[in-house]
This record gives sequence, structure tokens and C-alpha cells, in this order.
Amino acid sequence: MTRILVPVDGSEGSDKAVRFAISLVEGKEAEFIVLNVQLSLNTPNVKRFFSQEEVRAYQEVLSKEVLDHTLEVTNEFAIPVRTVVRIGDPGEEILVEAQESSVDYIVMGYRGLGPVKRAILGSVATQVLHGTQCPVMIVP
Repeated sequence: MTRILVPVDGSEGSDKAVRFAISLVEGKEAEFIVLNVQLSLNTPNVKRFFSQEEVRAYQEVLSKEVLDHTLEVTNEFAIPVRTVVRIGDPGEEILVEAQESSVDYIVMGYRGLGPVKRAILGSVATQVLHGTQCPVMIVP
């Protein structure tokens, strides 16, 4: 059985990645793992104004919106999907989930940050490409 990890953030790029990943496994026995990573928000300024419960509830709302949207896309194809939510740095959490789930492939969208933003912020796709042993497909 093939295991494919598809990180999603609700963007058009992640929708394209989901559709592409589905095309890879359609008609085959596969495990389709959809991952949403929420940023930690565990900073001193956030802690000053919000309780841990409020932050967690906010993260749950955001991840539910993203996953519900993604499940609408996957339901068009009647493919079984396992959803996972992680909290932390997106690149690191994608790598951890890929390793823990022993995935065969990672299929992800590419946001297309400009060269300046990418130099300052880094690219999740680049981090994943350099940090995993399994094949990574970047869908533009």
C-alpha cells in the first residue's frame, strides 16, 4: 500500500497538490494523509493576552476550516483520507509526520514567495526537500 502525505493550508496551491496526489493513487490501494500545521503561537506576547485554551481553540477553528475545505475536494473522488493536525513549524512538522507515518511520498503545493521573502522567511518546500529521505513532489 502506498502512503502519500499532503500538507495543506487552504491555499490554491495546496488544492492543486491534493488533486495531483489523488490522481497518483486513484484506483490503487493507498493511504492518503492530509496534514495541516498550525503555527505554535506560544510567544510571550500571545501569552499575555490569551490563555492556552483560547489559543488552542483558535488553532482548532483554523485547522477545521482548512481540513473541511480539503475534504470537500477529496470527497469528489471518494478516496479514504486520514487527517492530521500538528502545531509548530510547518517544515519541521511535515518532516516529523512523514517519518512517523512512514510515507512513500510527500506531495505539496508551492506558494511561490518572491525571492526576497523566500530569502528572509525561507521556504517550507525547500526545508522539506532537504530534510526527508522520501520523494517529494512540488506542485506549482
